[in-house]
Amino acid sequence: MMEKEKDASARAFEFAAGFAADKGICRFTRFLDPAQAASAAAVARGHGVAFASWGGYEQAERTIGCFFPRGETVDRDQYPLVCLHSAFSAKFCSLSHRDILGAFMALGLTRDCIGDIIIGDEDVFLFVAQQSSGLVAQSLTSAGKTPLCFHVPEGDVVLPEPRGTAFHAVAASLRLDAVIACAYHLSRSEASEAIRAGGIKLDHIPCDRVDAPVAEGAMLSMRGKGRIRLQRIEGLTRKQRIGLIFFRYE
Repeated sequence: MMEKEKDASARAFEFAAGFAADKGICRFTRFLDPAQAASAAAVARGHGVAFASWGGYEQAERTIGCFFPRGETVDRDQYPLVCLHSAFSAKFCSLSHRDILGAFMALGLTRDCIGDIIIGDEDVFLFVAQQSSGLVAQSLTSAGKTPLCFHVPEGDVVLPEPRGTAFHAVAASLRLDAVIACAYHLSRSEASEAIRAGGIKLDHIPCDRVDAPVAEGAMLSMRGKGRIRLQRIEGLTRKQRIGLIFFRYE
């Protein structure tokens, strides 16, 4: 099934890039994960057109892509996505990404109709495809045991800070195996094994290179162990190791 989905995505990218090249008109995708966005950008280069993406806010993980002629620009407000907001009472119930995504899929919508889901202490924001926003606002009235009422927020959207914990660690280098080892409290060999086994993502894309460089701001994820962002690279310690500040997402 996964291979069929990849083939369908590849065909859609080829069609959209060819359309932009032949007609000189921009063509938008549905929501893409980072690996799909990277594939779409490669297809665009092959057709001699430009590619950009936007997910509704800076550093969005899931984004809508756009193929368009080189030399032109696409404004962010042209992307067919809508931000929806609902308040909820954390005093009486809890809410998770899984709850929201399950309720969304129960409406008969597909995963590529929804972008990022951001949950704060008493607020949840969804980025959804424009054509699905009316259905979601009208029909997504609960998730899990939490009642919800979605609407388009007025004015500038202020997203809640992510929930999680910051912590300090030191690494021998900024190679992926060294950073994964200290971020997830593993030995260097355990980290290398996880990387080679395909269990690690760097900036949302699977990476099997133990020596891949990790930059400040990089997002790390390990299968079954959650996501951690490398927030800041500090100077060398007296023992010539690199100080790092991580943020572990809840």
